[in-house]
Amino acid sequence: MHTLCALCEADAWDRELYPDTLGEQAATVELFSARRTPDRTHYRIVRCGRCGLVRSDPIVPEGELARLYAGSRVTYEREAPYAAATYLRYLQDCLPLAPDRHRLLEIGCGNGFFLGHAARCGFAEVHGVEPSRQAVESATEAVRGRIRNDTFQEGLFPENHFSVICGFQVLDHLAHPNAVLQTCLRLLKPGGLALFINHDVGAWTTRCLRERSPVFDVEHVYLYDRRTMSRLFRKNGFEQVRVFGVRNVYPLYYWCKMAPAPRAVKARLTDWLDRSRLGRIGVGLRAGNLGLVARKPRTAGQTAGG
Repeated sequence: MHTLCALCEADAWDRELYPDTLGEQAATVELFSARRTPDRTHYRIVRCGRCGLVRSDPIVPEGELARLYAGSRVTYEREAPYAAATYLRYLQDCLPLAPDRHRLLEIGCGNGFFLGHAARCGFAEVHGVEPSRQAVESATEAVRGRIRNDTFQEGLFPENHFSVICGFQVLDHLAHPNAVLQTCLRLLKPGGLALFINHDVGAWTTRCLRERSPVFDVEHVYLYDRRTMSRLFRKNGFEQVRVFGVRNVYPLYYWCKMAPAPRAVKARLTDWLDRSRLGRIGVGLRAGNLGLVARKPRTAGQTAGG
């Protein structure tokens, strides 16, 4: 499927960064399962010469993408508590700006590992949307009934329904980010907040590693930096509140697993760290993630603009 720049809505200024590395077995459920070991499998990567947005082009057909994510599996149970702690910290930072704590929605919530933490922040209701059948089935009873096993789309929830909408490591995966953000805008109450965290293609790690960076991956359709992520939200009618670098805390064995090292060496070292006390120590790094908090305008009649 051919993609266009989500900001310029054109391909006239495309410049190829890297050719595809797909091979014959690229579109598999295993490759579309979250937090797998980086394997340098990616589509052709291009950059828009006009606005700088980086994207994959072409990608597999939209129906095939839906099938792959529906069949993807949960592979991050051990890392989930660390991810939840990071996301919770940034949610708590922005909550004073929220209109209230009635309802929160998480897009791409996996097995709901974050939803329970969000509920303890005082939200009367928490909801999630997740395409993976196995992820929803593995959710705890406390949150499973709050998760829709579906692709996030128009018509799942009423308009002006949520105080906060979150998306953690999902914006990069969306083939139609403008449509998704416009739906988010309609679902949020006036003054409601959107909190998104995803990869930063402009981070120092990506600039240093270039094609070896884990951000260039078959799961990622669009890759943002601070400027292009801000422009995307403004384009779709949001008021930007804050854009920021994200500090993640993970065990040392996980950082080793994600590092761009030779596979055989990395596998042995990761296995050793996984079995040692040293490898289970939490380490905080700004390793190339980006966050943004944006608000739905309070003034009636303000709509998406270019």
